[in-house]
Parts: sequence; C-alpha cells; structure tokens
Amino acid sequence: MHIEADTCETYFSALPEPRRSALLEVRALVLRAFPRVKESLHRGLPTYSLDGTAFCAIGNQKTFMTLYIMHHDLLHAFNKDLRAYDRGRSCVRFRRLEPETLELFDRIIKYTGSRFPESSLFGITRPPVAAR
Repeated sequence: MHIEADTCETYFSALPEPRRSALLEVRALVLRAFPRVKESLHRGLPTYSLDGTAFCAIGNQKTFMTLYIMHHDLLHAFNKDLRAYDRGRSCVRFRRLEPETLELFDRIIKYTGSRFPESSLFGITRPPVAAR
C-alpha cells in the first residue's frame, strides 16, 4: 500500500492503527540502537542510514508490514530465528508485532547496523522500492 508522503512523520501519521504503533516501535528500536542514525523517506519508505549508507528501512504493505535489511547477506546469521517468519531475500514480513518479534528485530537491527561494512554487498546495495 503506497503512502503519499514527503516526510517520515507524514508517512507514519498516514498509517492506520495498529500498524502505526507497530512501525513506530520498530523505528524506536533503530533510533535507540543508533542515536546518530539519519532518517529519511527514500523511495517511499522510512530509511535509516549510518555514515551515509542506508542499512535498513521499514514499510507498510497491503497485507503486512516489513523490515528491510539492505545488506541482506547479514541476515544469514539469523536463519534459525527467522524460520517461523515470512521473509524475502532482504526483508522480514509481519502482520503483528509480538514481543518475540520485537526482540528479534532489536537483535537484527543492532547486528546489521554495526556490521554492514563487513557485508559482501557493502557499497552496492540500494534501498527497496515501496510497493505501489
């Protein structure tokens, strides 16, 4: 579900509850883990960058919400934990934000945000395009 927005604040305010609350919780994880992170709306999604490099994004889709990891090869460290989740190559899809999902996302965000320079994709990844 594409949201017409020109800022992250506009994006989040356009979301229906409970999706707004869920994505704001994921956003809070990123901001707590990396206080110097830069938040921007890139390709229609709230995107988070460190040292000029996007490392994750979050988004609302028609039937689910998504956490995108730009350096998706780093997600391999979580393969066992992610077995129960619907996921793509660079994303984890969720319908509700359960406490165990929030805890897993916290670990994923901290790990990928601190290790993306070690990724084999470092320097060649691009942020995802929001579904229209």
